[in-house]
Amino acid sequence: MFAQLEEQLEFEFQFACPYIEAEYYREGAQDLIRRLVPNDLLEEGGVDLPLQRARFADILPLISWSELTKAPCALSVLLLCKYRLNACHFFYDMVSRWLLPQKRVNVELFFASDVRLPHLSDDLLCVAEIVVHLKSAADVEEVRRNLHAIETEIRLGVVSNYHARRILEFKGLSTDGKTAMIQEKIGSLIQSHSKDFDQGIFSQMQQFLICVREDFKTLRDYHHISRIISNLHSLRKFIKQNVLAYPNKRHVIFKFLKTKLTHTGQREKPVLGVLAALNFLREHEVFEIAHLMSAIQKNLPRVKLVEGSSFVDRAEEKTLYLEIEKPEGTDFTLEEIQLLKISLPDQVKGHIEQLAHPIFMPRNEEEVLRNIMALSRQLRFVGDLPHIIISFDEQKGDDLCFSVILLRVIGESEPSLQELFQSKKSPLKYIPDRVRRVGHVRRKYVKEATVFRTKLPSTQFLRSDRSVDLIKARSFILAEVANVVGEVRDYNGGMIFKLNESLSCLKNVLGKQADPILLEKFFYSIVPIEMRSSLETEPLKQFYLTLMQSVKSESLQVRQEPTRIYVAAPKKKRTLEFSAPPHQLVSFQMDIHDVAYMGYLFVSDSKEEQSAFLAAMERAFL
Repeated sequence: MFAQLEEQLEFEFQFACPYIEAEYYREGAQDLIRRLVPNDLLEEGGVDLPLQRARFADILPLISWSELTKAPCALSVLLLCKYRLNACHFFYDMVSRWLLPQKRVNVELFFASDVRLPHLSDDLLCVAEIVVHLKSAADVEEVRRNLHAIETEIRLGVVSNYHARRILEFKGLSTDGKTAMIQEKIGSLIQSHSKDFDQGIFSQMQQFLICVREDFKTLRDYHHISRIISNLHSLRKFIKQNVLAYPNKRHVIFKFLKTKLTHTGQREKPVLGVLAALNFLREHEVFEIAHLMSAIQKNLPRVKLVEGSSFVDRAEEKTLYLEIEKPEGTDFTLEEIQLLKISLPDQVKGHIEQLAHPIFMPRNEEEVLRNIMALSRQLRFVGDLPHIIISFDEQKGDDLCFSVILLRVIGESEPSLQELFQSKKSPLKYIPDRVRRVGHVRRKYVKEATVFRTKLPSTQFLRSDRSVDLIKARSFILAEVANVVGEVRDYNGGMIFKLNESLSCLKNVLGKQADPILLEKFFYSIVPIEMRSSLETEPLKQFYLTLMQSVKSESLQVRQEPTRIYVAAPKKKRTLEFSAPPHQLVSFQMDIHDVAYMGYLFVSDSKEEQSAFLAAMERAFL
């Protein structure tokens, strides 16, 4: 019988080293088959060969293990199954890692080979043996408890590649093993979707797997990681195609992936993966994870970034990935995802930051002296309010630097400004520069001029597009000085105060229907400048709403009232040829989502003047 077996075994060994004898491995595989396959099946030329073949197919895969004795001892586990790629690797991983789940067992021997048994099966078969050493009685008992469950899992895994993946993922696949499965999955995508995926996806996969943290791969299954990589590749291709078709336009694409993270010993946590891709139009544009999170939180304010979930590819067509979660740990609804799909593409365009070179401009000391003298002339009576001038100096790193000149009338025994700051424990940093007496009131009261500098962290005054709101920073300084010395008069901030007041009223009237950044850009683009503060809130509101209608329709919009005409449209090369006094013709020019817009507000109750304006506008825009 054994002689017959030896003749029918077929091995396809190819050795690079001529000193290794194939016969040694043939004998090893033959010995394993003797120990696994029932003797009656090994007898060639039996009475009913089809019955033998059917019975052999039914009993595969064959698994056997040696008897467990007292510790220390060796356990041998044998396997015979139909050939499947990496089946023996799965067999080795299951026995070496999961016989004793808390620690790896010592593998003393592992043998695997592909063989054929022509009279029993036409399929290529795999035969393998692994021998592990068990040191203690506790190890032996634990292996005894685990062995039958491991056998069941091995039977499933060596037959089905899908079951092998799921079993290893459930048990906690090592990152090396998971990487191999991701590579296999990406390779299958190229074969099955050759039009959508090319060889460039392997570069995307390599970069992604190198850049993300190890715990990122540990907490996520290989299906989800493969989806991230394939979607990042697809988004980049779409952006490239759109840029070739429309090179001067901003393109933004989003994709959303729902998944769950599983931490050891904790319940699953639902998260939402957000993939984004966009192109840059200008040099020094920046868009990072913080910009994307800021745009997301405008729609879902309570969500937060999942730690360690972000990935940024800084290529010409930028791609990003991050995951968000809810504080209460609930899943994201379809309505919430739909809200992000609709609103994020336009909002992201307003969150792209433009880096600017720092400005070098030494402070003009002559101007400081002129300002001190100007403030001194304002203080003529004992009861006059202190006067202040606040000037922006520079930005150093993350700090905004300001110079402050404060003049006040004080008595001889009153504390200095520095002492007041210390006693009030103001959060405003006081950096002394100089203190001068510049005159007297009624001879016994002193006009004291104090010049000091202060620094504010720019992060407290960032807008959603990451630009610094200097007006807000200046208002903070004014409020803190007022808290220290009492009410003050803002000498160089009268117009700023009036503009802020007009803008605040406009924001309150429009409410949530207006984008704050877009509204500010509109307000500060209005010319003549004095009309920003002198126009009433209602015409400003209608002017802005006309602009929004033009943006939405991408066309000319005209709104006519008895005394006003509002016009807004994408900017044309022609200009409006119409002359009117500054208080009658108000205009603006601004970029919205990388498209130039312009608009006019004509104020007149004369029908003839309105007709002339409409005729001029028609010539310019139509």
